[in-house]
Amino acid sequence: VMWVMQQILFMSMDKRLAIFLLDEISKTGGDTVKLTHAEIAKYMGSAREVVTRMVKYFVEEGIVSASRSGGIKVLDKKRLRALVQ
Repeated sequence: VMWVMQQILFMSMDKRLAIFLLDEISKTGGDTVKLTHAEIAKYMGSAREVVTRMVKYFVEEGIVSASRSGGIKVLDKKRLRALVQ
């Protein structure tokens, strides 16, 4: 709970989402996160609309691709890591 509160208070949403996506792909060993925007928002302590807006931004930047089936594929891990720093 404290970790989530620190992220909410002191990190921008793009950094929080980048960290979340990198953590998830490191857990699975692949490059696709098989969660819906609502599930991601729940884990991050945010609203689905905010997650959707940030995913759309990442798609426009060519960092990820999103599918209707609820998957987010990381296309550029290097740029995603750069967002975290």
